[in-house]
Amino acid sequence: MNTLHFYITNELNMDRLTLIKADLLAMAHVQSVEFGMGTPSEFTVEVDEHCDMAMNVIDHLSHAGLNPEISYS
Repeated sequence: MNTLHFYITNELNMDRLTLIKADLLAMAHVQSVEFGMGTPSEFTVEVDEHCDMAMNVIDHLSHAGLNPEISYS
């Protein structure tokens, strides 16, 4: 499994976070979504190994009206 690390600079309430998590989990190859409590909001997305999902997740979040950034380490 691969872990993608993202940051969202938008202010989000728990209801919105729950909807975003459900949307991401509905995507093919996404196994897990975990949100942190940092500001900006930090979260990780676990995807199937050998799947390049970073741009798909960014596009999905952008279409939801968010401003995502990916963190590479």
